[in-house]
Amino acid sequence: MSPDGKQAQDELSRLRAEHRQISDLLALIQELTSRVIRSESAAELFSGAFPTLQPCVPFDVAVAVMVEQNLEVYIATRAGAEGLVSDRLMARIRRTLAQHIHVSFESTEIVVMSETSELEARDSRGDGLQHEASALLEHEHRTAGLLLLFRSEPAFAENEQQILAIFATQISMLLDTIRARERIVNLAETDDLTGIWNKRYFRRQLPFEFERARTFGVPLSLMLFDIDDFKQINDGHGHVIGDVVLSELCGAVRESLRPTDSVARFGGDEFAVILPHTDLAGAKAVAERVLRRVRALTIPTDEEGAIQCAVSIGVAEYERSDATASDLVRRADERLYEAKRHGKNRYTA
Repeated sequence: MSPDGKQAQDELSRLRAEHRQISDLLALIQELTSRVIRSESAAELFSGAFPTLQPCVPFDVAVAVMVEQNLEVYIATRAGAEGLVSDRLMARIRRTLAQHIHVSFESTEIVVMSETSELEARDSRGDGLQHEASALLEHEHRTAGLLLLFRSEPAFAENEQQILAIFATQISMLLDTIRARERIVNLAETDDLTGIWNKRYFRRQLPFEFERARTFGVPLSLMLFDIDDFKQINDGHGHVIGDVVLSELCGAVRESLRPTDSVARFGGDEFAVILPHTDLAGAKAVAERVLRRVRALTIPTDEEGAIQCAVSIGVAEYERSDATASDLVRRADERLYEAKRHGKNRYTA
């Protein structure tokens, strides 16, 4: 073959390879969109998205890290690679984050939101996770998170890194869609008076946290509380002042909680606080903070007087004997009434 003929053949091969890559990318985007377009949460999104990526960019472990508050982590592994998810991997994730986002994450809590190990097994040479590829997730022109792929061998090629970057762009757009849906749902799950979650949210969120605690063996605690002698406040000062008490007290409670904790109003003066990744000792510490905040709260009245608030709290930790989330609620409720019987303005755990 002449030099010109060989050059033409090489060019044709290059064009065919580019065409295959573009076709693969279009197929990836189409499959990704069709699979996860109706996802209602980030966990659903990533559980559907990672399997679409694996045929294009084989990996042993995939991790999505969101950095809005804590480090919320979504993990997918190929079959047989579950053991690679370890403290060592979490430390590596922190280091890679620090390289991309110039903030220290050493003391930031990692919260595993979902972990699946149902991806198809692949031929893997070598042990451990020798190589990684990463791409940023953007939200409103700022970095919202990071996608990370790990595998033993071989190293990630440049075209695989490009595919991951395009994949990350699509994921960012889908996350924006989920956030928009969440904002609409939040309007229906927020208490108008206090601005905290309502009973509808609590009934949806507690079973989710309960199942996560049961599946992954992470701690979970629940606090139920109500305002001591609230009826007397309403009867003596009127419902307008009563509403002010509810609003101010909820503000004080929220200041006592972490971003991952959820406080919801059942109705009237009854409230619940979901404490993910919190054992009984941690929940007791939260209850003590809440009591201190509430005791320090002074609410002026129309008669130039003031109301000193107090609450009674019941605390319960998830136990393996709990068959349902309702069992956890029942135990917390029993302890709330025990606090009432012992003189109010206290917690029982």
